[in-house]
Amino acid sequence: MPIIDVDAHFEPGESWLEAFPDLKSRLPESDQLEFIVEFTVGDLIRRVPTEKRPEARDLIPPVLVEALFEEKAGETARRGEFEGQPALGGAADGAARIRWMDTQGIDYQSVICLSGVEAAKVLPDAKLAQEAVGACNDWLADTTSPFSDRLFPVTVITGTDMEWTVQELTRMRARGSRQFIIPANPVGGVPACHPDWDRVWSAATDLGMIAMVHGGFDRSEFDPGWANTGGDMVLLRRLAHSQRHQNSEVLCQALIYGGVFERHPKLTVLFAEVGANWLPFIRREIDSRVSGLSTLHCGEYEYPMLPSEYMERNVRITPLPTQPQEDPNALMRELVPEMVLFSSDFPHLEGSAEPMAYYEGLLETASEEAKKGFYGNNANEAYARMGDPIF
Repeated sequence: MPIIDVDAHFEPGESWLEAFPDLKSRLPESDQLEFIVEFTVGDLIRRVPTEKRPEARDLIPPVLVEALFEEKAGETARRGEFEGQPALGGAADGAARIRWMDTQGIDYQSVICLSGVEAAKVLPDAKLAQEAVGACNDWLADTTSPFSDRLFPVTVITGTDMEWTVQELTRMRARGSRQFIIPANPVGGVPACHPDWDRVWSAATDLGMIAMVHGGFDRSEFDPGWANTGGDMVLLRRLAHSQRHQNSEVLCQALIYGGVFERHPKLTVLFAEVGANWLPFIRREIDSRVSGLSTLHCGEYEYPMLPSEYMERNVRITPLPTQPQEDPNALMRELVPEMVLFSSDFPHLEGSAEPMAYYEGLLETASEEAKKGFYGNNANEAYARMGDPIF
């Protein structure tokens, strides 16, 4: 039973830039604390008068306070061979990663590095942002290349230039990439369901690449009134967390109602680390918006398949191996088994160093066919639909 891990990470901090000294000299010095605040609640906190803003450390999630400023109890054991790497970021060693995969029985893994997009997010120069993202993609491809039969670099894009995006996908596919991360919310006022994106979807299916929506790539966009929480930072963080899920919900429906999956029937969009329980609700609800009284408000539905059928064919989701509410058994029952994929999110704090033991416990009563699908066959079938299966 081959096992495919569709969401894991190589996060090297700033060390990746050592391979690109010229680029490093042109990038502003990064402030990770400032970046996280901007990334998670920046759109809200900018609406609060400076004198009323809490300290930056109070604005970021407690787990990141722990990762950035405090050594987590038992962190040494969790990191294992990756001792010496910062807790936020984790391992970026290909040989050590393969050894860890072997202990888990994981055959293949797609690995993400968001360091380049972190740099790009604060750059007003779009070309420099593309250069930073492309360089980080290269760093990841270089790092995984000695193990290209098992480690696949995930391509990151900026979402601002479709021609550059197609070129980057083509370039990175030649370097072993099988997935690329897309924004859940509109970039420059253009959502991913817009016809401008069709050239990207065509390239993805021609190249055999899965599009991936991943937590941490987008930031929330709220009505400014939500910033007024009476100083309740826990509430503010929870609202920001909820909005991240809502961005994914809206994008999922926009791709279906916007005809993206009708125009690109082989395309697969995978949702990772954006929650999982919203998708069964949307699947139950989505067909009601194209029939009955909904047509009085929304007009006639024009596509040959039901929205839920496009979802079953083209949308996939992966739960986190630390969240009991994201039980793959329940997801496979409420969706269809083929829609649910395995991932470890290793070595992130919300991931697991022992994902197989975690899931084996949950899947004890699942059928052998469902287990094989979850662990690898479902992902492989998505690649096969685009003409390039792994096995």
